[in-house]
Amino acid sequence: MKHFLGIALLCSVASSLSFSAQAEHNFYGILAAGYVQNEVEEYELDKASYKIGVGYELNPQWYIEAGYQALGEENASADFADIDADKAEFSGMYLSVLGKAQGEYGELFYRLGAMRIDADVESVSDLSCTPTIPSDPNIPASCRFDESLIAGVAGLGFDFYIHNSLMMRFEAEYIKGEKDYAATAAYVGLRYNF
Repeated sequence: MKHFLGIALLCSVASSLSFSAQAEHNFYGILAAGYVQNEVEEYELDKASYKIGVGYELNPQWYIEAGYQALGEENASADFADIDADKAEFSGMYLSVLGKAQGEYGELFYRLGAMRIDADVESVSDLSCTPTIPSDPNIPASCRFDESLIAGVAGLGFDFYIHNSLMMRFEAEYIKGEKDYAATAAYVGLRYNF
């Protein structure tokens, strides 16, 4: 449900911005897929990830960009038959400033920003807490980490020209937040200027 609400909010912002962008062509949209490594407390999750966002060119050297990132999800078996079965979901909304240098083949950029991350982890072995004792003795005791965290984002990437309005984006980023949350991600995607 969090994913749906985040995507719906982002789409509504993008559509409202696109009406005013028709004359300016300073807006762009991003759709990217990649891989992310999450760490919180003792728990680690390495999974596929995706990102959608919208951006605006403030001037020839600066962009502002906002978006949603799905930072990985793992679903445990329903009956916890596996002693190491875990459930986890990491996602976040971000706001970043991008500095850029334009070249013959595209734009090199760096990203600095902030992110609100929703981290929901239920683990039978990797979190420190007083475990919940289940009523069924066949289900192992588990610990839960369910927090909204504020994090900083730093990244580096390149937008490679494909066509007048279409670019291919390559990006790597590092996210560091509260409660010792950290993530490293790499993405490949498309940027469309409108």
